[in-house]
Amino acid sequence: MKNRVIPLKIVAALALLSALSIIAGKYLAIPGGEVLRFSFENLPIIFAGMAFGPVGGALVGAVADLVGCVLVGYAINPVVTAGAVSIGVLSGAVSLVFKKLSLPLSLRCVASVTLAHAVGSVVIKTIGLAVFYSMPIYVLMLWRLLNYLIVGSVEGVIIYILFKNKLVSGQLASLGRKKSVAKEKQSGMNYDEALKFIHSVNSTFCKPGLERISALCEALGNPHLGMKFIHVAGTNGKGSTSSMLASILKAAGYKVGLYTSPYIYRFNERIKFDGEDISDLELCKFTSKIKPIAEKMEDKPTEFELITAIAFDYFRAKKCDVVVLEVGMGGRFDSTNVIREPLLSIITGISLDHVAFLGDTTEKIAYEKAGIIKDCSPVLFGGTDEDALRVISEISSERGSELFRPTYDEIKSSSVSLEGASFDYKNYSNVNISLLGEYQLRNAALVLEAVEILKKQGLKIDTGAVYDGISAAKWRARFEIIHKNPTVIFDGAHNAEGIAAAVESIKKYYPNGDGCIMSGVLSDKDYVAIAKSISTVAKRAFTITPSNPRALSAEEYASVLSSVGVCATAKGSIREALTEGMKYAQEHNTALFCLGSLYTYGEVIDAIKDL
Repeated sequence: MKNRVIPLKIVAALALLSALSIIAGKYLAIPGGEVLRFSFENLPIIFAGMAFGPVGGALVGAVADLVGCVLVGYAINPVVTAGAVSIGVLSGAVSLVFKKLSLPLSLRCVASVTLAHAVGSVVIKTIGLAVFYSMPIYVLMLWRLLNYLIVGSVEGVIIYILFKNKLVSGQLASLGRKKSVAKEKQSGMNYDEALKFIHSVNSTFCKPGLERISALCEALGNPHLGMKFIHVAGTNGKGSTSSMLASILKAAGYKVGLYTSPYIYRFNERIKFDGEDISDLELCKFTSKIKPIAEKMEDKPTEFELITAIAFDYFRAKKCDVVVLEVGMGGRFDSTNVIREPLLSIITGISLDHVAFLGDTTEKIAYEKAGIIKDCSPVLFGGTDEDALRVISEISSERGSELFRPTYDEIKSSSVSLEGASFDYKNYSNVNISLLGEYQLRNAALVLEAVEILKKQGLKIDTGAVYDGISAAKWRARFEIIHKNPTVIFDGAHNAEGIAAAVESIKKYYPNGDGCIMSGVLSDKDYVAIAKSISTVAKRAFTITPSNPRALSAEEYASVLSSVGVCATAKGSIREALTEGMKYAQEHNTALFCLGSLYTYGEVIDAIKDL
């Protein structure tokens, strides 16, 4: 989380507001002592801290106190000035931490105002004033505590209203964008130009292989060599598994890179460091570096190869201790497979998907995904398909790699709700996860098995880090509640196996089978099997056409759903489908489930915001 740069004119404006409050406070003082005045001089300072970070808050606090003293005629008290600065620093620091933890704005306001006043106003300023006026410190502190209980409550409400105001929040966002754009220009490429270059690559006629990514990495100085990787492949569950593992490693004190695909809402999500997306500026910087290299290559790299090389270079610059590396598709010829000797190779599961590229049987698909298995590096397989297991076992044996498997029947669920889940697994008791979906219990068990293997590989991961990390893990678009009243749940399951898992979760949370579905699928998926699964949990459906060349039309999909007993209506847009679906869910006291394609997530979120 980074501070915004605070323009000097805003410093001046906020400081002047604070100074004017000091002047007003002089005439609202309790008779007998100006030290007990009732004013809102700290409101602009706290706002600056929350909006521009600790540095911005400190700057406004210092200027405000000095200007206020000059205008009113007070002698400058260094301790009181330090108190004003601490209010800006603390409000900014607390706000940054709470924002990083994705806590609500209301809690950020309460915590920022409370800690800023408790330390800055009640403790530090009181000490300065008590010495200056020769007053008993504890008596003065008690009076000021009562004073700021009232003042702080009002300030918290005002700041909350300001941040919720679209005009104010929009202007703050605009300041952040202006700073980013200015620095992007210095990097030689702006954000839109970087994405345009990355997406401009046409890989339709590219021959499968690792030659291009190897050449690209060679030109960059082989950034992937010397780094420790956990390589994650599989048909479903890769993203959730990778996210939980990265969160645990971060909680254990490691500097962690996370590479996933596709992105859900914004491109930067694909490359993370310690839980934070790569910034626009950093993406521009590393894309600018790789562009001339890629353009000189006779055999041009694919889009995914470009992104993978950018991620490797970024992770090297960040000096990552461990990188959790998710395979894009398959494994054997996937660009991530250029790495050597991972700490652990994970194959989450195998089912029919991308059959045109990977094969039309689970054995063929397993062979492609097992291509990530390296000599003498441990392998963890989380699937249950026996044909796939046989292939993976043979390849593991050939390469001298020990094969591990979770035992899902040892998952003992103690509580599952829309607030999260708690379960026991082997030696782990009362494990809490915030990721929803019945299938996430299996993903979590797979992660716990991975942790035990990683410990044997030399990583130091204490039990507390496991519990804290797995509980803190978040992953968008996987049985995610995106709206309440009515409840709207998005699950990006996009193949028959994924939809079946989502359906099992729906049955767990909504056993009546009268749910409402908004769905769009791609034509190369087994949409008949998908429709049959959906028919077991939904009476009503609204279909849409995803924004993808391979999309199945909303009309054809509605026809398939109707043939299996679901009353389905094709809609021309996501907004229309959401409006009708949410109305149905509200009237029938059920939930709306958005299923079938990750490609619709961004549009769904935007439409809900508009609605």
